[in-house]
Amino acid sequence: MDIYWLGHACFRLRSANSGLSIITDPYPSGIGGLGVRIDPRQIVDVAAVTISRDAPLHNGAGELDGHPRVFDAPGEYEFQGITIRAVMTPLSEGMSRSQRNVAYAIIIDGICICHLGNINLPLTAQQIDLIGPADVVLAPAGGPDHNLLPYRAINQTAQQLDARWLIPMHYRGPDEPSAVEPDGASAFLRELGVADGTLQPQGRMQVTRNNLPPSLQIGLLTPQYRRQ
Repeated sequence: MDIYWLGHACFRLRSANSGLSIITDPYPSGIGGLGVRIDPRQIVDVAAVTISRDAPLHNGAGELDGHPRVFDAPGEYEFQGITIRAVMTPLSEGMSRSQRNVAYAIIIDGICICHLGNINLPLTAQQIDLIGPADVVLAPAGGPDHNLLPYRAINQTAQQLDARWLIPMHYRGPDEPSAVEPDGASAFLRELGVADGTLQPQGRMQVTRNNLPPSLQIGLLTPQYRRQ
Protein backbone atom coordinates (compact mmCIF):
# COMPACT_ATOMS: atom_id res chain seq x y z
CA MET A 1 0.00 0.00 0.00
CA ASP A 2 1.03 3.61 -0.61
CA ILE A 3 0.99 6.56 1.79
CA TYR A 4 0.82 10.17 0.62
CA TRP A 5 0.75 13.20 2.93
CA LEU A 6 -1.62 15.86 1.63
CA GLY A 7 -0.78 18.45 4.30
CA HIS A 8 -1.98 19.16 7.86
CA ALA A 9 -3.46 15.87 9.20
CA CYS A 10 -4.62 14.66 5.80
CA PHE A 11 -3.23 11.52 4.14
CA ARG A 12 -4.15 9.39 1.19
CA LEU A 13 -3.82 5.66 1.93
CA ARG A 14 -3.99 3.71 -1.33
CA SER A 15 -4.42 -0.03 -1.69
CA ALA A 16 -2.03 -1.56 -4.20
CA ASN A 17 -4.41 -4.50 -4.55
CA SER A 18 -7.72 -2.73 -5.25
CA GLY A 19 -6.56 0.76 -6.21
CA LEU A 20 -9.03 2.25 -3.73
CA SER A 21 -7.99 5.06 -1.40
CA ILE A 22 -8.91 6.30 2.05
CA ILE A 23 -8.50 9.99 2.88
CA THR A 24 -7.90 10.99 6.50
CA ASP A 25 -8.94 14.37 7.91
CA PRO A 26 -9.45 16.27 4.64
CA TYR A 27 -9.25 20.03 5.13
CA PRO A 28 -11.48 22.39 3.14
CA SER A 29 -9.85 24.88 0.82
CA GLY A 30 -9.87 28.54 1.68
CA ILE A 31 -10.28 28.41 5.47
CA GLY A 32 -8.17 28.31 8.57
CA GLY A 33 -5.24 30.29 7.24
CA LEU A 34 -3.53 27.25 5.74
CA GLY A 35 -2.97 28.97 2.41
CA VAL A 36 -2.99 25.64 0.56
CA ARG A 37 -5.46 23.15 -0.83
CA ILE A 38 -5.26 19.41 -1.34
CA ASP A 39 -3.78 18.48 -4.71
CA PRO A 40 -6.85 17.31 -6.67
CA ARG A 41 -4.72 14.69 -8.44
CA GLN A 42 -4.60 12.83 -5.12
CA ILE A 43 -8.38 12.59 -4.80
CA VAL A 44 -8.78 9.53 -7.00
CA ASP A 45 -10.87 6.39 -6.37
CA VAL A 46 -11.67 7.52 -2.82
CA ALA A 47 -13.76 4.85 -1.12
CA ALA A 48 -13.85 6.28 2.38
CA VAL A 49 -12.90 9.21 4.58
CA THR A 50 -12.00 9.23 8.26
CA ILE A 51 -12.58 12.27 10.48
CA SER A 52 -10.65 12.47 13.75
CA ARG A 53 -12.48 15.48 15.15
CA ASP A 54 -15.35 17.78 14.31
CA ALA A 55 -13.24 20.83 13.56
CA PRO A 56 -12.98 22.93 10.38
CA LEU A 57 -9.48 21.78 9.37
CA HIS A 58 -10.30 18.09 9.82
CA ASN A 59 -13.78 17.53 8.40
CA GLY A 60 -13.81 18.78 4.83
CA ALA A 61 -15.27 15.59 3.38
CA GLY A 62 -18.06 17.57 1.76
CA GLU A 63 -15.64 18.95 -0.83
CA LEU A 64 -14.59 15.50 -2.08
CA ASP A 65 -16.19 14.16 -5.23
CA GLY A 66 -17.77 10.74 -5.49
CA HIS A 67 -19.67 10.63 -2.19
CA PRO A 68 -17.19 8.44 -0.25
CA ARG A 69 -18.27 6.70 2.93
CA VAL A 70 -17.48 8.89 5.95
CA PHE A 71 -16.35 7.43 9.28
CA ASP A 72 -16.40 9.85 12.21
CA ALA A 73 -17.36 7.83 15.28
CA PRO A 74 -15.80 5.08 17.42
CA GLY A 75 -16.49 1.52 16.31
CA GLU A 76 -15.19 -1.29 14.14
CA TYR A 77 -16.04 -1.35 10.45
CA GLU A 78 -15.47 -3.47 7.33
CA PHE A 79 -15.77 -1.66 4.04
CA GLN A 80 -14.76 -2.84 0.56
CA GLY A 81 -12.04 -5.10 1.92
CA ILE A 82 -10.70 -2.47 4.34
CA THR A 83 -10.94 -2.82 8.13
CA ILE A 84 -11.27 0.31 10.26
CA ARG A 85 -11.07 0.41 14.07
CA ALA A 86 -11.97 3.82 15.52
CA VAL A 87 -11.21 4.58 19.17
CA MET A 88 -11.94 7.77 21.11
CA THR A 89 -8.78 9.04 22.82
CA PRO A 90 -8.79 10.48 26.38
CA LEU A 91 -10.45 13.83 26.97
CA SER A 92 -8.60 16.62 28.73
CA GLU A 93 -10.16 18.05 31.85
CA GLY A 94 -13.06 20.31 30.97
CA MET A 95 -13.47 18.97 27.43
CA SER A 96 -16.88 17.74 26.29
CA ARG A 97 -17.52 14.68 24.17
CA SER A 98 -18.32 17.00 21.28
CA GLN A 99 -14.61 17.95 21.34
CA ARG A 100 -13.45 14.35 21.24
CA ASN A 101 -10.59 13.06 19.14
CA VAL A 102 -10.87 9.69 17.42
CA ALA A 103 -7.81 7.63 16.51
CA TYR A 104 -8.12 5.20 13.60
CA ALA A 105 -6.45 1.88 12.87
CA ILE A 106 -6.89 1.32 9.13
CA ILE A 107 -5.91 -2.06 7.70
CA ILE A 108 -5.13 -2.04 3.98
CA ASP A 109 -3.31 -4.84 2.10
CA GLY A 110 -2.44 -6.46 5.43
CA ILE A 111 -0.77 -3.26 6.74
CA CYS A 112 -2.20 -1.45 9.78
CA ILE A 113 -1.88 2.34 9.76
CA CYS A 114 -2.80 4.25 12.92
CA HIS A 115 -3.84 7.89 12.49
CA LEU A 116 -3.72 9.46 15.96
CA GLY A 117 -5.56 12.65 15.03
CA ASN A 118 -5.20 15.64 17.39
CA ILE A 119 -4.26 13.51 20.36
CA ASN A 120 -3.25 15.47 23.48
CA LEU A 121 -3.26 12.82 26.23
CA PRO A 122 -1.59 9.37 26.20
CA LEU A 123 -3.68 6.37 25.18
CA THR A 124 -4.77 4.03 27.92
CA ALA A 125 -3.66 0.39 27.94
CA GLN A 126 -7.13 -0.62 26.78
CA GLN A 127 -7.03 1.84 23.87
CA ILE A 128 -3.58 0.56 22.88
CA ASP A 129 -5.02 -2.95 22.75
CA LEU A 130 -8.03 -1.82 20.69
CA ILE A 131 -5.88 0.01 18.13
CA GLY A 132 -2.75 -2.08 17.87
CA PRO A 133 -0.55 -3.54 16.84
CA ALA A 134 0.05 -0.95 14.14
CA ASP A 135 2.76 -1.07 11.49
CA VAL A 136 2.66 2.67 10.76
CA VAL A 137 1.75 5.52 13.12
CA LEU A 138 0.78 8.96 11.78
CA ALA A 139 1.31 11.41 14.64
CA PRO A 140 0.97 15.17 15.20
CA ALA A 141 4.26 17.04 15.52
CA GLY A 142 3.02 20.17 17.30
CA GLY A 143 3.73 19.16 20.89
CA PRO A 144 2.29 20.85 24.01
CA ASP A 145 2.68 24.34 22.50
CA HIS A 146 -0.12 23.38 20.13
CA ASN A 147 -2.14 21.43 22.72
CA LEU A 148 -0.90 18.11 21.35
CA LEU A 149 0.82 15.09 22.87
CA PRO A 150 4.49 15.72 23.77
CA TYR A 151 7.05 14.30 21.35
CA ARG A 152 8.46 11.73 23.75
CA ALA A 153 4.94 10.52 24.55
CA ILE A 154 4.35 10.17 20.79
CA ASN A 155 7.46 8.00 20.56
CA GLN A 156 6.31 5.92 23.55
CA THR A 157 2.89 5.47 21.96
CA ALA A 158 4.47 4.24 18.73
CA GLN A 159 6.59 1.79 20.73
CA GLN A 160 3.52 0.56 22.63
CA LEU A 161 1.74 -0.02 19.31
CA ASP A 162 4.76 -2.02 18.08
CA ALA A 163 5.06 0.33 15.10
CA ARG A 164 7.78 0.08 12.47
CA TRP A 165 7.25 3.53 10.95
CA LEU A 166 6.44 6.82 12.71
CA ILE A 167 5.44 9.61 10.33
CA PRO A 168 4.90 13.17 11.63
CA MET A 169 2.01 15.32 10.43
CA HIS A 170 0.26 18.52 11.49
CA TYR A 171 3.15 20.87 10.74
CA ARG A 172 3.91 23.43 8.04
CA GLY A 173 5.30 22.07 4.81
CA PRO A 174 7.76 23.88 2.52
CA ASP A 175 6.55 27.32 1.40
CA GLU A 176 3.28 26.93 3.30
CA PRO A 177 2.20 30.38 4.53
CA SER A 178 0.04 29.10 7.38
CA ALA A 179 0.70 30.45 10.86
CA VAL A 180 -1.53 27.92 12.64
CA GLU A 181 0.95 25.03 12.71
CA PRO A 182 4.55 24.50 13.83
CA ASP A 183 7.14 25.43 11.23
CA GLY A 184 8.46 22.10 10.03
CA ALA A 185 9.21 18.89 11.90
CA SER A 186 12.66 19.85 13.25
CA ALA A 187 11.65 19.98 16.92
CA PHE A 188 9.84 16.66 16.59
CA LEU A 189 12.89 15.04 15.01
CA ARG A 190 15.35 16.49 17.54
CA GLU A 191 13.31 15.19 20.48
CA LEU A 192 13.41 11.74 18.90
CA GLY A 193 17.18 11.92 18.39
CA VAL A 194 17.18 12.56 14.63
CA ALA A 195 19.65 15.21 13.47
CA ASP A 196 18.52 17.93 11.07
CA GLY A 197 19.08 16.97 7.45
CA THR A 198 19.47 13.26 8.22
CA LEU A 199 16.14 12.27 6.67
CA GLN A 200 15.11 13.16 3.14
CA PRO A 201 11.36 13.60 2.60
CA GLN A 202 9.76 11.51 -0.12
CA GLY A 203 6.58 12.06 -2.05
CA ARG A 204 5.25 8.57 -1.42
CA MET A 205 5.95 5.77 1.02
CA GLN A 206 5.33 2.21 -0.17
CA VAL A 207 4.75 -0.21 2.70
CA THR A 208 4.41 -3.99 2.42
CA ARG A 209 4.78 -6.86 4.87
CA ASN A 210 8.12 -7.62 3.22
CA ASN A 211 9.73 -4.19 3.53
CA LEU A 212 8.87 -3.29 7.12
CA PRO A 213 12.01 -2.40 9.11
CA PRO A 214 12.88 -4.61 12.11
CA SER A 215 12.52 -1.70 14.58
CA LEU A 216 10.86 1.71 14.75
CA GLN A 217 12.03 4.19 12.11
CA ILE A 218 11.04 7.80 11.40
CA GLY A 219 9.71 8.64 7.94
CA LEU A 220 9.20 12.05 6.35
CA LEU A 221 6.83 12.82 3.51
CA THR A 222 6.62 15.79 1.18
CA PRO A 223 3.13 17.31 1.36
CA GLN A 224 1.06 16.95 -1.81
CA TYR A 225 -0.80 20.25 -1.84
CA ARG A 226 -1.16 23.34 -4.00
CA ARG A 227 -0.78 26.95 -3.00
CA GLN A 228 -3.98 28.91 -3.19
